Amino acid sequence: MKKYALLTAVLLVLSVLLTFAACTPPEPAPEPDPFEQYRKADDFTYYREMKMNADKKLYVFGKSENLTGPQKIAAEAVQGIFARTNAKYYYYRNNYTVWTDDMTANYGITFEEVTFAEMLADYKNVYGDKYVLYDGVNNPQSLNCASTIAGAEDMLPVDVQLEECVRSLGFTMGEDATTMTEAKCFKKYKDKLNNDALVQINYGGFNDQMRDYGIACKYLFLWPKDMEDQDIVKFRAEALAWAKDDSPVFGWVPNDETIDVSIASNYSKYTLASDYCTNMSVFTCKNAFGDLTFRQNHKTTDVVAEKGKHYVCIMMSDGDNVQTWYNNFATNSKYLGAERGEFAMGWSMQPSLTDLAPNIMNYVYSRADKNDYYVCSVSGQGYMNPQNYGALGSFIGGLDLYMKRADLSVVQILDAGPSKNVIDMYSLVPSLSGGIYCYGMKYAEGAGSVYWANNKPFVSIRETLWSANVEAMAARINGYDTDPTSITGYTAINLHPWSMDYNDVKQLVSLLDEHVVVVTADDFIRLVTRNVPHTDVTLPYTDYSVAA
Repeated sequence: MKKYALLTAVLLVLSVLLTFAACTPPEPAPEPDPFEQYRKADDFTYYREMKMNADKKLYVFGKSENLTGPQKIAAEAVQGIFARTNAKYYYYRNNYTVWTDDMTANYGITFEEVTFAEMLADYKNVYGDKYVLYDGVNNPQSLNCASTIAGAEDMLPVDVQLEECVRSLGFTMGEDATTMTEAKCFKKYKDKLNNDALVQINYGGFNDQMRDYGIACKYLFLWPKDMEDQDIVKFRAEALAWAKDDSPVFGWVPNDETIDVSIASNYSKYTLASDYCTNMSVFTCKNAFGDLTFRQNHKTTDVVAEKGKHYVCIMMSDGDNVQTWYNNFATNSKYLGAERGEFAMGWSMQPSLTDLAPNIMNYVYSRADKNDYYVCSVSGQGYMNPQNYGALGSFIGGLDLYMKRADLSVVQILDAGPSKNVIDMYSLVPSLSGGIYCYGMKYAEGAGSVYWANNKPFVSIRETLWSANVEAMAARINGYDTDPTSITGYTAINLHPWSMDYNDVKQLVSLLDEHVVVVTADDFIRLVTRNVPHTDVTLPYTDYSVAA
């Protein structure tokens, strides 16, 4: 009987438990990740990759041989067209020996000089004898037309000054673009072009750069300079609308930086300053450089906020300029080539270099000083105005990937002013811990204001080394608040590289009192996140440049 009683009791308890379980509501489903809709595949890229030849040997043009302008254009076209499958030519310009030495030492690439005539013979043997004729003197825009056609049809772009020479070598005209406009060229050839980027580049002045990669990728070349001409305005609008959303515009702006970047942003295109780039068709040969990874060694420390201290971070702007990395940011004594001081210094880094020049990014990261750190340049993988960018969701999806690839966690945002939607969108990026807002007069009209989303701070530039009085700035900072629980206890400082340089930063730091602590941007964002109330604070702006 006891056994039966015990069994009955057990069954009764189980019945009660099952009844209770049946009445217990299920665990709520986890909230969907709002970023998931924007996430891109791990292998996503905005940029077309070129392929290095199997021997890893490059033939250098323009070194001993003094090439004319039209010869340089033709040579860059040959360089670009070969680079699609068999990059073999390298354009010698200025300090580019830095990169040749690096490529030999670290990647086993060798170099040998070649003549222009040898390049033409090689091209003719592989790609045929057709050329497209342009007239750089009487119709300058025909150069861009010829560059577009060269990419679309694998024709050699030949100026009328060079025509007799190439004809004597057995070339024949395949297209006459001497009287063609960019608009007519676009209409005729757009179906043979790739629309994942545009090349906006001057057809006068320094016009022999950035041609190789644009031709290699079969991109449209344009320079919509005369905005009083309604035909040009219409053509520009058509070209921007035709190109894919959230895609780059290589080159630079034809009229005004603010206006032209805004126009591109309205069509969801970001700008990559690259009009002084050469050899992009070589630097995008990722197969030549191996499986590079990029890691910062000094972006964060164990600094803890203390009462009586004021915390500053200092960052150079304009690192979004691809061409400055191709040229002299990495070696110039005013910038990364400077003799360093004993303080944390931030350099804005263009994360698109992971695709557009992984060798250069590796050069920069591997030579970082113990006090160097990097932040993501404006406004991510390219320069645009986030408030006007219709494809912002796609952009932040790309931003997450490129920040991870470059080991970045703080982004600089350049815009017309703070925007709740922009802040909300950027805050969704998993790799992002916070942002540095740049807007208004010399990027400093935010005056140190802070805005929050998803517990991530977006702190505005408070002081700017932009044609500034260093002594007056140091005196102001020495008098700033020393309460780490207030946003006024923190100052983000911008260094404008075109009016001041690293030596001015050294002077500023030397004038700061002991209670002012210079930290990295990552530590700066971490200290603000941990110590400052997560409430938006807008601070008044004072134009100190008047006193300077």
